[in-house]
Amino acid sequence: MEGKSNITATKFVVTANLFLIAVKLVVVLLTGSIAVLAVLVDSLFDLAGSLLAYFGVKKGSEPPDANHLYGHRKYETVSSIAQLILIALTALFIISEALRRLSSPVALQITLADLGIMALTVLVDVGIVAYLKKKADNASPAIQASIGNYSSDIMQNSLVLVGLVATGSGFAAADPIAALVVAILMLRVVYGVGRGAFGELTDAGPPKKQLERYARAIMAVKGVKSFHKMRARVVAGETKIDVHIHLDPRMPLSHSHALSEKVKQALFREFPEVKEVLVHAEPATPRFMAGPKFGS
Repeated sequence: MEGKSNITATKFVVTANLFLIAVKLVVVLLTGSIAVLAVLVDSLFDLAGSLLAYFGVKKGSEPPDANHLYGHRKYETVSSIAQLILIALTALFIISEALRRLSSPVALQITLADLGIMALTVLVDVGIVAYLKKKADNASPAIQASIGNYSSDIMQNSLVLVGLVATGSGFAAADPIAALVVAILMLRVVYGVGRGAFGELTDAGPPKKQLERYARAIMAVKGVKSFHKMRARVVAGETKIDVHIHLDPRMPLSHSHALSEKVKQALFREFPEVKEVLVHAEPATPRFMAGPKFGS
């Protein structure tokens, strides 16, 4: 269900991007604004990013196969990084062009129609973010990248709108200054979303405090005496846990299996982000209980 909603959401974003590109192109042709050109180029890259997000979400929703026994969810993470690379390249282009315009100011003719069209792009971006937050799976890295990108676009297009007003009032430097701020905001999105995406690709685990919450849930299951070698990683917003639990050495195999299942269900019940748990039951002897609590 989540995969289908994400695919529908990415199709919506692609359509909205085509509309935004057409609107911003009209404003660039009417005004020659570098700030508007910056957000136009951003929208062109957004379109490419939306197509990448669609591919990542569609591929990530496919079931496991002979070559991907753990599924395809990391395709979403890869597509989010590809989106972020496009955003970063756009930001660098904007910075370069804005600095050139600051050194050689260009007079622009701004009309109320130009301002109205830019205001419309802000409203469209607000609609995209609201739609993604309501209809899509926000745990998906590809969707996170899209939400971060279009949230940044709201601020970017608002700044461009302010810059156009200031430029029309005679402050020529307002346009390239607005473009520079837009670029900085874009790089901020790249850093914020990229840090999480790269963490997923390199199998970074949840914070230590979160691991300790998982540990408390495990120890709350009656019959579990201790645990060791707990590991967790996040893939496309889903947490996967491995843990060795220590049980009474005299416990029958069928009982230890049932208790392992109780541990899994306790984690699923208390932590919605946990989607997979591998429990290995061991006798509660000094040899096993001396092992490290976390890690392999």
